[in-house]
Amino acid sequence: MTNEELLFKQMDFVRNRTVKMLDATSEDLADQMPSGFRNSIRWNAGHIFLSQDTLMYSFSGGDHQVPEHYFPLFQMNTSPLEWKAETPSLAELKERLSTQSDRMRSDFTGRLEEKIIRPFQIGDYRLETLAEVLAFTNWHEGLHQGVINSLKRACGIDDLFGK
Repeated sequence: MTNEELLFKQMDFVRNRTVKMLDATSEDLADQMPSGFRNSIRWNAGHIFLSQDTLMYSFSGGDHQVPEHYFPLFQMNTSPLEWKAETPSLAELKERLSTQSDRMRSDFTGRLEEKIIRPFQIGDYRLETLAEVLAFTNWHEGLHQGVINSLKRACGIDDLFGK
């Protein structure tokens, strides 16, 4: 298996788990913000979608597929506490997340070793290729899966995937 195949396989694995977690989430639960949290499951789902799309496409010189009204809702350092606009349904977010992986694979197959248009520094870590950006977005999504898990548990939900 090539590194590219491995990164896309990991992307699919991580994304499938995110979608399954959202499948086991009601609209009401999606907006709960227990004490100690400043974001919701809905925010985390939208943020995952927005982050992967904008990072992969901006660093490749392409056009992202994020609706403009998503930015004030889901970009870094935003919170549902500040939302003034209508939010997308959980079904819409799941659909966008579900189709994003296939689009990424189609758009970036054979391109992951390309240098990004400008290096991206995260602390001591410097990303220089599309493969490194994809690996980062896979890790980032896993991080937000952990937050979704914590939100569900704080709301008294132990069955994270609705088995």
